[in-house]
Amino acid sequence: MDRLIISQLSCGEPKSLVVIGGGVTGALSAFELRRAGHRVTLLEARNWGNGSSSRSAACIRAQFENPSTIRGMVYCEQYYTQWTSIVGGDHSPITQNGYLFLRDWSANMEEIRRIVEIQREAGLSEVELLGRKELEDRFPYLESTGIQGATWCPKDGFLEPSVVYSGAVEAAKKLGAETIQNAEVVSVVFDDDRPIAVKAKDGREFGGEVFVNACGVWAPHISHLFGGYPIDVKARRRYLYFLEGFKDGGGDYMEQNDFNRLPMIITPRGCYFRPESARGSKLMMMGWLQPTRPVRPTFDNQDVIEPGFSNIGDGDYGVALRKEITTYLPDAEKMGKIITATTGFYEDTPDRNPLIGWDPWTPNLLHAAGFSGHGLMHAPFTAAAVVHLVTAGCSLDTIELPVVGRVDVRALAVDRVFSGSEGMVI
Repeated sequence: MDRLIISQLSCGEPKSLVVIGGGVTGALSAFELRRAGHRVTLLEARNWGNGSSSRSAACIRAQFENPSTIRGMVYCEQYYTQWTSIVGGDHSPITQNGYLFLRDWSANMEEIRRIVEIQREAGLSEVELLGRKELEDRFPYLESTGIQGATWCPKDGFLEPSVVYSGAVEAAKKLGAETIQNAEVVSVVFDDDRPIAVKAKDGREFGGEVFVNACGVWAPHISHLFGGYPIDVKARRRYLYFLEGFKDGGGDYMEQNDFNRLPMIITPRGCYFRPESARGSKLMMMGWLQPTRPVRPTFDNQDVIEPGFSNIGDGDYGVALRKEITTYLPDAEKMGKIITATTGFYEDTPDRNPLIGWDPWTPNLLHAAGFSGHGLMHAPFTAAAVVHLVTAGCSLDTIELPVVGRVDVRALAVDRVFSGSEGMVI
């Protein structure tokens, strides 16, 4: 792949914007809007990254089913590898240990092969379909009994969320953006039915020509304040567990260096695990996609651990999760104890694809929400889409991204008819 040169996007006629939400989506959108030449105010209700951004599993992959999503994620992975030259800071937030999807005998390998071809045609040339023998040769510490094969991409990996949202905020601020924490939006000021300002809880007002709703699970509430479209975003609770790694340098099948280079591994039943970081941590992060009922999110209930999900006492779910992992990574049995459990919200849409586009009812309101657990990895693509849409001042069918070319964004429209669903969701 050619080296990606990510220059600033043209803004056409500069506009005054208020971006609501200081997580990764809002922060990076504010940076790219300011880099393009727009006037930007970024508002966060609490502290930067207060919502799902700071509670994320923080993974990144381009292994999806939809060609537009794949191209967008190829762009995002390139963006994150060039982070310091684009945004600044002393290191990139991405660790490219790879993503490995294990497929057991219930999987339709012809369908998996078809998806891999879609991924390659969409620009993910590094993705591979591994047979069982290839899997055993490359990852000898894994138990392959019952496994047909796997899909593998070395460009995938995981991110450091705080580097993304804090770095983007600082970069936007250096370019002249106004960045304000503890500014919870509670009402909207209208002039002839057109929003002209938002009012914070402490009474401050922030005016703008365009307003960007990047509020995650709170996006429906913000849309309602604007008299906007009733966007279908539901908050669902997800859990992460952190397991102590090896205390004596390794296990029976893998050394500490193997653990440090461990990819994000997804078992056939949707359990996933990876090293917590590439910076000296000896913890392993674990999670599992589980069906959950929607909940009403508040700023104060984000960290509530429900009965049966803690890491101590009644932590049945964590115990089951570790057993599932040990089936495929036997040395997990040699590791320490589950030292903590954390929780946060997914902002789910019915088809698991985000809502990025103009509001159908309020013409100067733009939504960027509903990422279904993928907001951190999508953020560079989302920010680029926001800039294109603000510059155009109208809905677009496609946007142009460096190297990956045209990306169809019609499937992200706020008022689309939900049909089908992104199948590769964890």
